Amino acid sequence: MAHLVFGRLSARDRMKMQTLEAMHAILMGVAGNTAVLLQTVAGGPQDWRNRFLRETRGLAVDAGVADQLFAFFCHQVQARFGHELSPARLLDALEVSSPPTQREIDESWEAESFSSEEGRRYFYGADGHPEQLIKQMGN
Repeated sequence: MAHLVFGRLSARDRMKMQTLEAMHAILMGVAGNTAVLLQTVAGGPQDWRNRFLRETRGLAVDAGVADQLFAFFCHQVQARFGHELSPARLLDALEVSSPPTQREIDESWEAESFSSEEGRRYFYGADGHPEQLIKQMGN
């Protein structure tokens, strides 16, 4: 916003903007994805602090910011899932959808293109050929 009013940003203002943008991306990337949130909290505060400080090197952050973010993520897990189960157990129970296998992709194309025998019978009748259907439509 300052750059719209004053033209060029000072180095300090650029640092503030970059830090705010990074914090927003981190908050949305972790708290916005259940699996990532659970992995982060299950990994513990030291793992989070190390990763956070490594990824935000050069920005206006320190270990205190990392610890506060970790506390926020812990609170998010408790607010969403309660206190009964640990994040690691919740993560184990989380059903993560995997990308389709090549076989699933091939089968979906086969059905969509009507190229399978089963697909032709479904759309064109018992013999699987459109000629009979065309003749019936012409009469």
